[in-house]
Amino acid sequence: MKYKILFIIICFLFSFSVFSQKREEKVTLGYYCGYSGSGTSVVIKFAQLLYDKKYKTLKELLYSKIPAENFLSVVICKRLAHKKIITLTELELKRIDELFHSKEKVPICGGCTFFEEVELTKLLNSNEEVFSAMDYFFDS
Repeated sequence: MKYKILFIIICFLFSFSVFSQKREEKVTLGYYCGYSGSGTSVVIKFAQLLYDKKYKTLKELLYSKIPAENFLSVVICKRLAHKKIITLTELELKRIDELFHSKEKVPICGGCTFFEEVELTKLLNSNEEVFSAMDYFFDS
């Protein structure tokens, strides 16, 4: 009986500690990830927002706490503004400028073998490889 009570207490304490841990997954940016070569959840989310023409939501995501969402929101909003589909306010332009200088890290995957975390500033100021991959994904 004594061992049974001790066992129950240990199980309770173990389960409490396991379930009380906060698990945070970093939102990964990727256009051709995993075996299927598909976009990550954040890329699919933004593709759906574009498809549904939810431009207000895309602009609101400039203020997201998730760096991958910041990246996609900046690039898409700038592209839509360039095409005169949306107009960016002074506040939104200021936020975009802030994000161009952000040191937040964006997890990036590419296929099954590539994973890296890149500062948002480096990603936004990078060469055309990132943007051409995004253009291909969103245009298809």
